Amino acid sequence: MVLTFTRALTEFVRTGCYVEGKGEIFPPKLITTFDSWFKSLYRANQQLPPNDPDPMERRRKVASGALQLAGSGRVPKYDVLFIDEAQDLLAEEIAAIEAYADNLFFVGDDRQKLYDGASGLDGVRALTPAPEEHTLPFHYRLVRKICLMADRIQVATGGKALADTSHYVGPTPGRIDDHALSRAGQVQKAIDTLKDQVRVYGDMIAGGDRLGVIVPRKRDRETIHNALEATPELRGRSQIVRARSGDQDDDHDTALDPNKPILIVTAQGSKGLEFRAVQWLFSDDLEGLYTPEVYYTVVTRAKTSLDIYYEQSMAEQIAKAYAPEDKDIW
Repeated sequence: MVLTFTRALTEFVRTGCYVEGKGEIFPPKLITTFDSWFKSLYRANQQLPPNDPDPMERRRKVASGALQLAGSGRVPKYDVLFIDEAQDLLAEEIAAIEAYADNLFFVGDDRQKLYDGASGLDGVRALTPAPEEHTLPFHYRLVRKICLMADRIQVATGGKALADTSHYVGPTPGRIDDHALSRAGQVQKAIDTLKDQVRVYGDMIAGGDRLGVIVPRKRDRETIHNALEATPELRGRSQIVRARSGDQDDDHDTALDPNKPILIVTAQGSKGLEFRAVQWLFSDDLEGLYTPEVYYTVVTRAKTSLDIYYEQSMAEQIAKAYAPEDKDIW
């Protein structure tokens, strides 16, 4: 089983289950969220803990109950559990995961830790016996210009900087631009840019690449989607990606539609996703609530191109990292 944090990330990972000419190489049903997986363990054996208004406390209670259920012997172990975004795991979740498989594979990055109170990779390292740890020596995803900005937001600890390990493969040069505009002006500028990007990156989009629009609030997603739908060139090309965990019934389809390459997400909802280009709208909203990890996560969603929009002044964390003099670096 492959476990992720959000349904958006689950759907994104599932897109890799098929290879042209080979068909299905991994069962999509074996990729799910932690929340859905825990619920499946409970379903046939005991009641879920009552809802808690604190989402972190609810996660603790659900994981603790799953651990007790594992000790009952009523649920067989898995051969292997693969866990993505391990930096945001709670201690109770790590303990529950350990109880359900003897072979565990964790992937994580402390620079993208979004939840306070998470034990994360330190909790994974504390497992007995200690896991064998590998630090990836290089990556191919991010153009160097974006790596430099990300490294200024989060200084690498215990490893090399992103810029020093970049073996980027893709369009060049990399680009980061900022735009000080009214909210309406931001939306219109983003629309104009997306119209160009849909055309310029057309071949890559046909191969599976996507364009991202990242906003601070859930309600902002509807605003952007309505504006894109009102644009003839972009009508039917975008979808809102809801990152909420769980398997509750909703009035929307969580699958990523290959015919809708423009994905509209919140900053937290962008976790684990990747885009050829990102439009980061209203980036100065919620400045006091965002951590460096959130800014780092958003910046590193863009593989080649990043546009940053704000009304009055750039958020301090972004301003410290933004170096417009780095022209055409790749």
